[in-house]
Amino acid sequence: MSMMYRCALAWLIASTVFAGAAFAQATNPTAQPTQPAQPTPPTPPPMPAQPTAPMPGQPPTPAPMPAQPAAEEPKQPKEPKRGDFDAGGQVRLPSGPDEMGEYAAFNWIALDLKGRYFLLKSVTVNGHIPLAVKKPDMLMTGEDPRLIGGITARLEAMLPKLPKLPGLKYDTEIGLLLSVAYLREGALLLSEKDYPLFTGSFKPGFVVGPIMKVKLSSVVDFSLLPVWMYQSGETESLEAVQIPMSTIIKLGDVVKTSVDLGIYTGDDYSFGGSNGGRISAGASLTLKIGPILAHAGAGVASLLTGGLYPSIRDSVYIDLNVKYAK
Repeated sequence: MSMMYRCALAWLIASTVFAGAAFAQATNPTAQPTQPAQPTPPTPPPMPAQPTAPMPGQPPTPAPMPAQPAAEEPKQPKEPKRGDFDAGGQVRLPSGPDEMGEYAAFNWIALDLKGRYFLLKSVTVNGHIPLAVKKPDMLMTGEDPRLIGGITARLEAMLPKLPKLPGLKYDTEIGLLLSVAYLREGALLLSEKDYPLFTGSFKPGFVVGPIMKVKLSSVVDFSLLPVWMYQSGETESLEAVQIPMSTIIKLGDVVKTSVDLGIYTGDDYSFGGSNGGRISAGASLTLKIGPILAHAGAGVASLLTGGLYPSIRDSVYIDLNVKYAK
């Protein structure tokens, strides 16, 4: 029994030792050594692009042209707006009689003070004060010329744009003119081509008529202002018609030329020269220098003889006008 007991105990111990060794080997495997990471090779710099050689017989590709700057639009002339105004004076050297009845250009010097204010773009108020700054003291007729002719206020209103007239390529403008005046008797019937004969007392009057402007081309305009006028008098009232017209040629924004023609009746619508009727003809040049408008004109105040002018040569006139336009 003792021997058998010892053999069983030895077998049990050996089995236990071998089982523990097998379990330890299964749960603790031998760690493998870690290999070091290989360094990343540097990236070579990019190679410059090689120019592509043209194929034989093929022309080389032209280099792209630089972008052209956009063309500037032409500058448009300044349009008048509400609140704008212009003012100035017109010096006229009309031919007229002296104390002895001899006609010459410097016997009379007229000064017209003028101003214009824009109530709206198409509505203006115009003021005019005519003066005779040089005149004879007394005429052979016994008339006593005076310095101040009076004052006139005129309202001009242009109608909305109308459709083009048949056969005309350009626009037509239509408006209305209305003037009220307080002038020496008979002064309302004088035109700006006549010498400033201001005699008698001040009398009220008014003028009314249409304004017509037609564009004949991009540089040529035609203007027509027929008016009817009335002025009270000491013994009887005065009534007359005036029809001034102009053909205007614009040479850019700086230079403007004009050919003028006017038909002026005497009292009671008389067209005869001996009764005060006149037909004027002349030309003018206007220059715009910044805000300054300079005007010069010349012509004859009447192609009809008798009445105010014994001959056509006696009616030669010169006028100079300078205005400030804002």
